[in-house]
Amino acid sequence: MKKLFVFITLFFLFSCQDGPRAAFNEEFINVNPQKELSFKKLIGQYKLDNDSKKRYGIIDSSSYYIYIKDNELLTNKYINTRTREIQDGFKKNIYYVNNYKEKSPLIFIGVRNHEKDDFYSDIAIYYRKKDSILALYIYTPPLKGQENGDYLRYIKVK
Repeated sequence: MKKLFVFITLFFLFSCQDGPRAAFNEEFINVNPQKELSFKKLIGQYKLDNDSKKRYGIIDSSSYYIYIKDNELLTNKYINTRTREIQDGFKKNIYYVNNYKEKSPLIFIGVRNHEKDDFYSDIAIYYRKKDSILALYIYTPPLKGQENGDYLRYIKVK
C-alpha cells in the first residue's frame, strides 16, 4: 500500500503543468546570469522552432526568423502577442543586460518599444543542453479565457 501511495503521489507531481507549456522543455536551460555572455555571441539568426509552431497553430511552411545585429533586432514575420496573428516583419532597437557582477544578476535582451505595438519587450536567453546552441524565449501573455501565457522559442542557426 505504501508503494502504491508513493507511486500515485509521484505520478501527480510529475504530471502537473502549472505554467507556460514551453518552459518545461528539459532540452533547454537558462543561461547563467552570474557568468559573462558577450553580446557578440548573441549576434546572428534565430529560427522559430517546430514545437512553437505546433503550439501556436502555425500551419504555413514558411520560416520565422529573428536577426540580431549591432543594436537592432529584425524579423521577417512575427506573432502578435495579443492576438496571435502573423504580422509582417520590422526592425527595432534593442539593449542587452548582463550584469553578472551585481548582487542580483540579470541577463536578457530588451526591445526599445516606444510605439507600444504588440511585440515582446524582454527576451530570455537559454542554451540547448546537448550542443550549447543559444535560444531566445519570448513570453506571450494569455489570451482572454486562458489561464497561462506561453513562450515562442527561436533557436540560433547562424
